[in-house]
Amino acid sequence: MIENPPLVSICCITYNHAPYIRQCLDGFIMQKTAFPVEILVHDDASTDGTPDIIREYEARYPDTFKPIYQTENQYSKGISFVSKYNFERARGKYIAMCEGDDYWTDPLKLQKQVDFLEGHPDYTICGGRYMVLESDQPELREQDWMIRGMAKYPEGRTVTLNNVYDEYLLWLLTVCFRKDCLKGIERFNRFKDDVLYAVTLERGKGFVFPDVFGVYRLHQGGVWTGKTLEQRLRENEVYLNELFPHFGNKSKSLRKKYFRDIIGLRFLELTESNYLFKDYRKMIKFALSGKIDTVPYQIAYFFKLTRKYFTAYLKKRSSRHNSAI
Repeated sequence: MIENPPLVSICCITYNHAPYIRQCLDGFIMQKTAFPVEILVHDDASTDGTPDIIREYEARYPDTFKPIYQTENQYSKGISFVSKYNFERARGKYIAMCEGDDYWTDPLKLQKQVDFLEGHPDYTICGGRYMVLESDQPELREQDWMIRGMAKYPEGRTVTLNNVYDEYLLWLLTVCFRKDCLKGIERFNRFKDDVLYAVTLERGKGFVFPDVFGVYRLHQGGVWTGKTLEQRLRENEVYLNELFPHFGNKSKSLRKKYFRDIIGLRFLELTESNYLFKDYRKMIKFALSGKIDTVPYQIAYFFKLTRKYFTAYLKKRSSRHNSAI
């Protein structure tokens, strides 16, 4: 008997998600589709029993689940394992993503997305609304920017490369995209959602459904949630310095994000600098650089951070002076 190839490859990465992974995998299993799917799970050497739970699902659904169990953590090595271990082996025409601590809530999620993409060849990626669940809060909530961004679009909203980073209406746990639009993603050393959006939206438009597709967890065990602001900005600086030369001229929203994150990091460094005014002059020059359509935004944002960080700097100097007396 010849196996029908999957139309959608579900890609899931997980690390120490034992308290959450069942809900994630159940969200995949509950999908009601008129087409076959495959579930590609990559466990990055979890130590909390996550692999044992995945093996249970693999045993129950051997034709659907295709896991990889790492014995050494790939993330700590800086390996872009999402592309290397999941995208490269995906057989589907479309790829959907969800990390092991998040989960889907709509059993028709994939069917809705595939129907849309099949009927709209000029669109390359689509997502939906999502709720947030914080570890110390019992109620689900929606992000303010998602509420604002979708308020005037009850039938769904189109996004483009030019505006995608303004409001972040695409979210990794809800997206489904064309695999053939991934060409070029290998240029980037680390996989990030922003990189995925740039690569796919360079080749077409994106769409955000008004439907709630899933839940995003915020907990201290999360790779991103557990980082400090400085750690996040330093990580962003690395991938933005790769992304900007390729897409900076094509995306106004990327130019604004690049400036926000880089100047934000420079201000954090400034409070510890011994060359305060020299470094500040360099930052002024940075605020005045770039394309004319984003310079007014950069200047306004620059002076906003100036007020914030110089106030913090003066308080710190005053505290040091008082403690020395």
